[in-house]
Amino acid sequence: SSLARVSFELPSCASASSPSAPVFLSTAAAMFCCCATEAQQVEAVAVQKVALWETPTEAEAQVTVEAEPAIVDAPEDEAPVVPADPPKVEQRQAPQSFDAVLERPASGLPFGWALDMLHPDALHVESLTGDANAAVTTYNASAPGGFDIRAGDYITRVNGSAGSAKNLGDLLVKSQPAQVSIQRPATYVIEIAKGDRPLGVDLNYTTKGSSVYITNVRDGVISEQAPGVRKGHRIVSVGGKALPPKEMVDALRSSKMKIEFLAPPEI
Repeated sequence: SSLARVSFELPSCASASSPSAPVFLSTAAAMFCCCATEAQQVEAVAVQKVALWETPTEAEAQVTVEAEPAIVDAPEDEAPVVPADPPKVEQRQAPQSFDAVLERPASGLPFGWALDMLHPDALHVESLTGDANAAVTTYNASAPGGFDIRAGDYITRVNGSAGSAKNLGDLLVKSQPAQVSIQRPATYVIEIAKGDRPLGVDLNYTTKGSSVYITNVRDGVISEQAPGVRKGHRIVSVGGKALPPKEMVDALRSSKMKIEFLAPPEI
């Protein structure tokens, strides 16, 4: 799948009568880009293709995120900043960690998951294939309650070793069996009143994923109203809806919304 990097600056939402910003997705070019009106102030850049790890031949894939200068357009007349009330945090999922031993029917067969490498030092479980003979499916069938591997979990160690996301993937491919350290970070919901101000976050996502990864937090609504959110957090739902990443980014244009965040793993 391909990876899109979006610098999200939306000081004003398009009105209902305004034409929607055109979006172009080129499968052949394996990249995402979008265009928008000047009023929307959306910057999007195409970046390198990223593979989801499922077969050993994909283990050499890497994610390269190049630094891009942020675009911050300050209003001509800046209104005085009114201190925001402390955010009301609704926790959805408590953090959890455990180890799991995964044994494939034969070396070289897939584990039964799709992983992304957006986090530099952990592998994120994007989805499970559900293959009855896959190592993850077999493990989950006999795992104690709450210790099954799920979409949204992170793999932080393989056979007791930490490292970069790529190194962890290399270890997975070579190991039979493989012992993986799983972290299930906390998820929580914060209601954000954005109005026509910028959120002040840079976002990455894989087009087949189920979350949006925060690569940078700058001055803006998020830093003011959700000060605990930082690089490495993921947005997993907006307005109570778990959406495809592109639709989730579009939903962030709302003037007021509830955003569900997944905390980063502890490395």
